[in-house]
Amino acid sequence: MRDRTKILVIGHGVLGGAVLDFLSESGRPYDLHVGAKDVQKGTLRTNLSKCTAVNFGHHPVIEVVPIDLMNIEATAEQLAALDPDIIFNATTLHSWWVITQLPPDAYQQIDQARGGVWTPMHLVLVRRLMRAVREAGLESVVVNASYPDVTNAALAAEGLSPTIGIGNIANSVPVIRLAVAHLLGCELKAIEVRLFAQHYFGYRMPSTGSANGAPYHLSVYRDGHRISPEELSHDKIFATVAGRFRRVRGIAGQAVTASSATAVLRAFADNVEGIVHAPGPLGLVGGYPVKIAPTGISIDLPEGLSLEDAVEINRQCQRYDGIDEVESDGTVRFTKESAGIMRELLGYDCEAMALGDCEERAEELAAKFAEYSNRVEQSGAVRAN
Repeated sequence: MRDRTKILVIGHGVLGGAVLDFLSESGRPYDLHVGAKDVQKGTLRTNLSKCTAVNFGHHPVIEVVPIDLMNIEATAEQLAALDPDIIFNATTLHSWWVITQLPPDAYQQIDQARGGVWTPMHLVLVRRLMRAVREAGLESVVVNASYPDVTNAALAAEGLSPTIGIGNIANSVPVIRLAVAHLLGCELKAIEVRLFAQHYFGYRMPSTGSANGAPYHLSVYRDGHRISPEELSHDKIFATVAGRFRRVRGIAGQAVTASSATAVLRAFADNVEGIVHAPGPLGLVGGYPVKIAPTGISIDLPEGLSLEDAVEINRQCQRYDGIDEVESDGTVRFTKESAGIMRELLGYDCEAMALGDCEERAEELAAKFAEYSNRVEQSGAVRAN
């Protein structure tokens, strides 16, 4: 039995770096490792985490190891040698904020396609990671940050689903609790919630103050007693979320995602029982409250809600994110509306993607988006002249 939990963070960008900061500043005796394709850049980011931790009176030991997820064999060898207890995947071929850098009109147009259309870009690296984990013969807990609402479910078809995801649904939970405590005039610690919904809800509701018609399930508790929607309406809660408790979003807002990820990682690393909200647990689509315990994970269902109903809520909700279905063979089928927008704007024609085609589709989508970005930029330059 190890004295120190060994955690491998793969990726050191906005999210991975922030999670590394939180883990380093926790004061917990974790054995931290950072997997980086560029070891020099990874070392620079790791040194930043070390410096911030020192200011809090901690001195974490963090090792940087070379990992290129596109090389499955080399990754498997590195993983086998390292043998981490927990792996956190913070990589993707397409960070969500890339499209936000477009001019406002172009961003508004392409954003109508919703988040699901970028699934090929999110699948490639985590699929290769999971193949390397299997090749290395590891039983590590794998926590995935790359659109886990969909990618975890798709990878389940190959027996490659990560253990759990992070963010998305979890990002709405703190602000809902804040809003409820304010509306009821009580302490925050008295309020607990159980929320079921796909990525779309967590992305849209805090901005608009509404679920915008998307299905979800929310149970609210004060000191363990359930509060009915008649006592406190969800509309009022959501309006307060987007009003009094509206927060900074965008890249700066990633601190909330990073903290939700850290909560999941610490629940596993500290080997204690607790409830977190997370997407993609057990290879399921969408987001759920999840009980993490030394014996494993399970969905924490409120009274009156079955697992079948919870999954169906997420299946219906994901259509608002541009995903019609994640089929049992891992094929991801996009809604006609979202596929049509991508066809019209980018010339990218994809209504369904077989799991085995994700790399080819990702390469095509990246090229089409680059062409689109260049067209938009050139058009803006012409208008400016």
